[in-house]
Amino acid sequence: MKKIVLTLFVGLCLVLSVKGQGLDVTHFMRISPFLHNDLPSSSTIYNGYFSLPTGKIQAGVNLGAIRYKNLFETNEEGYPTVLTATKFVNSLANKNYVGVYDDIELLGVGFRIKDRFFMSVDYRQRANLDFIYSRDVLGLPIYGNMAYVDSPADLNLSINMNAYQELGISFRHKVNDKISWGVRPKVLFGIANLNTQNLSAQVSTAPDDYTISMTYAAAMRAAAIVPFNLAFNRQDGFLFEMDDNVGRILKNAFKNPGFGIDLGFSYNFMESLGLSVGVLDLGFINWTTSTVGLSSSLDNAGGLYDNGSLTFSGLSQSEIQSLMNGENVSDILDTLAQYFPLDVNPTGRYMTAITPRAVLQLDYEFAKHHRVSAATQFVFTKNYFQPSLTLAYDGCFFNSIDVCVAYTIQRNSYDNLGVGLGFNLGYLNIYAGTQNIIAAFSVKNVSQLTATAGVVFNWGHYKNWWAKYPKKEKKPKEGKKRG
Repeated sequence: MKKIVLTLFVGLCLVLSVKGQGLDVTHFMRISPFLHNDLPSSSTIYNGYFSLPTGKIQAGVNLGAIRYKNLFETNEEGYPTVLTATKFVNSLANKNYVGVYDDIELLGVGFRIKDRFFMSVDYRQRANLDFIYSRDVLGLPIYGNMAYVDSPADLNLSINMNAYQELGISFRHKVNDKISWGVRPKVLFGIANLNTQNLSAQVSTAPDDYTISMTYAAAMRAAAIVPFNLAFNRQDGFLFEMDDNVGRILKNAFKNPGFGIDLGFSYNFMESLGLSVGVLDLGFINWTTSTVGLSSSLDNAGGLYDNGSLTFSGLSQSEIQSLMNGENVSDILDTLAQYFPLDVNPTGRYMTAITPRAVLQLDYEFAKHHRVSAATQFVFTKNYFQPSLTLAYDGCFFNSIDVCVAYTIQRNSYDNLGVGLGFNLGYLNIYAGTQNIIAAFSVKNVSQLTATAGVVFNWGHYKNWWAKYPKKEKKPKEGKKRG
């Protein structure tokens, strides 16, 4: 039977072999009470827990294809000697991702109700910055415009920044020994937002006279609980006035309401093999405080404008000499600013979605308190899709030490080896983990850095979890029958 289960497990791993942003290693640690954060239907071994601001602190950065080894050649001592800009651009995909995030649980409490139900309430602060850029954003300044004679350089940028508070109520129901489900509705309160609706340009070079032409458009929105006034004019540039009245900031802290929900379902094929599915962070935030819109497009400000494009045929020898002498620089910049007018206006109320994701996970417990898992996660960031695969082992030793090792395959990143360590000290649970332990030894060769740590108070173990698989009693040997 075990051979069949292992065959099915490996088969699912191969099916789920995709690339993207993966789950944190602490997600697989079972003596941590926060499993429901990623899978609301997951069970916890405790009858209850309580956490302060130290309950969960998580932060990370994902640089995608940006790696030190792709940017520099090094000597035998490891010092950079040559900037390999061309190699770096060649390593980029058509769309590239850079992300920064944090997730801090400020207060949380959970408790079991009548054996089959578990309920928790938590208050968290979360933030994410997603930056998506096309290859040509870096390829054009590195290769030069002559590399784009046959096809235009496609410059696209996408920025999505959210900072918000989250108050969630999680509810899990164990229907029977095979089926359980969970739901986690949550109220959101926005702190700050910046998102681009359009930030793009196309740059072409004519094959005959090498004239450069460019089309361009920009539109973005911003909001914050800090009262501010933002304006722009051609004489004074940006005018930014921020109100430092703490009372008004605190009053605005709950004026950007939103709603979200997490859903989960688990099915156990047998006592040691189970499948879980989760759909997380389905929701939105209504932004109402200090909302502004920024927009820009090419304007017909003179002879460089040609039917919606900015055209440039080059500089004369005298103009080049003048620039070399530092003359007329401000005049040229003022002229260019007339072709790129920027409008800043209040936008009123607008709505943005938080970053949704889906998780599919298979767990196989091959021995008492030792299991392996295969989990795939799909993250939907605006127009960028991020799938991933994580393989993990989690083991509990001496009924108090939790050790977890996880390997994640991501887009442009195949060296993400995570390690987690937890200690169950009676009523105290201490845990920490990183998604890429290699960064501790060779930070210049990795593209992702994450860290998670926490201290949680817990009590009681569900149905004596430590003795889930009691030792088989040895049958007494029967004496030989006498004839």
